[in-house]
Amino acid sequence: MRVAIVDDEVHCVEGLVLHIKSKFPEAEIVFKGTKPEDALVAIPNVKPDLLFLDVEMPGMNGFELLDQLSEEDFDVIFTTAYSQYAAQAFKARAVNYLLKPIDETEFILAVQQWKKERELKKDISSDRMNELLNYMKREGILKNKIAVPVTEGFEFIETNDILYCQSQNNYTLLFTTNNRKLVLSKTLKEFEKLLDKYFFIRIHKSYLINPNYMKKYYRNDGGYLVMQDGKSIPVSKSKKDLITNLFDAITKTA
Repeated sequence: MRVAIVDDEVHCVEGLVLHIKSKFPEAEIVFKGTKPEDALVAIPNVKPDLLFLDVEMPGMNGFELLDQLSEEDFDVIFTTAYSQYAAQAFKARAVNYLLKPIDETEFILAVQQWKKERELKKDISSDRMNELLNYMKREGILKNKIAVPVTEGFEFIETNDILYCQSQNNYTLLFTTNNRKLVLSKTLKEFEKLLDKYFFIRIHKSYLINPNYMKKYYRNDGGYLVMQDGKSIPVSKSKKDLITNLFDAITKTA
């Protein structure tokens, strides 16, 4: 039983540590932290079986962190002082949660329930979690955020605020809708993988774009796009049909 804890309040983290050590001494605490950016780096490496995750945290909340870790294989018990509305959403989708301040009896029951389902090999937790995340997105509770590496550490950015990304050797320049340019310590290939599920398109070996901000497409001079900020971006031959089809689809639905 490998356990991780993420909560921006130190006393909440340490309280859970005491509960776990007291009631489930067989558990190994493989990560505990107060910063979601640290968890984002650590959790794929320590591979917990169970994550106790706070909902409301600065920069990136628990849902947004979980969305970034969607490819990892672990179960989640939310710890939250969040609104009753969100608690009802958890309950309706049979996702485990504990309301703060955490009651010891409820803590024990939640872990025992998780252990029972795990022993029965019920492979439904990931489906529940995906359903919850999709519900939060539909209701506007969950924004699509990613953590991007900057000089000082990480910065959390909504994907809808990204215009396009440009390759610069082993770095990437990220341009946003509010005229910011960030220099990021990831390759464009790494960002392409990170942004794939948000429908970003690699239209050239040096550019990855958010198609929501395409303004014009010119077929001449080899073919290039003009983005919302006026930037002209070349389109590779293999992507020309895709861009044409995108504009056709937008025209038909307009």
